[in-house]
Amino acid sequence: MDHLEMVEKLREKSNVSYEEASAALEKCNWDLLDALLMLEGEGRLNSEGDASKQEKYTTRVQPKAEKKAGHGGLAVLMKGLAQVVRRLNSVQLLIKKNGEVRLELPMSVVLLLIVISIWAVGIAAVVAMFFGYRFAVKGLSFDDSVNAAMDKAGSFVDDVAKAGPTVVIIENKTEQENSEE
Repeated sequence: MDHLEMVEKLREKSNVSYEEASAALEKCNWDLLDALLMLEGEGRLNSEGDASKQEKYTTRVQPKAEKKAGHGGLAVLMKGLAQVVRRLNSVQLLIKKNGEVRLELPMSVVLLLIVISIWAVGIAAVVAMFFGYRFAVKGLSFDDSVNAAMDKAGSFVDDVAKAGPTVVIIENKTEQENSEE
């Protein structure tokens, strides 16, 4: 890259005049990065793109209400909600059968299903456990403790499902037996 191209490149990046860019490059032995850092250190770096100096002085001053557009309560709420959804999507609920992962659901979907119909999700989870499905969580810093609790619940369901038939004996006394006593 020749000196003229370097001066133009520095002008594009820093929005300084041709003379300022040329002087900065000469001081820095024609090193573009050093010249850019030098201008930044001197506080002469402008970040307004290709606007000329004339345009800088004629730009109208925006009222505070206009400057803060997008920084209101709703915008902050939406940013926070987006961050929560991103974090929830990084956590997965794994549905397994015989050690093989059959389905992975983002935690945001799981929570949405729970909010929509908590009873249906709860019943479906218990029925799935009776049919040998197990649940695990992936993506949390504490998944081991959560997964251990889910394994314990699965073992409990297995114990309940494998229990033999329960026989209840009820003694019926007929009227004759009652009168004899």
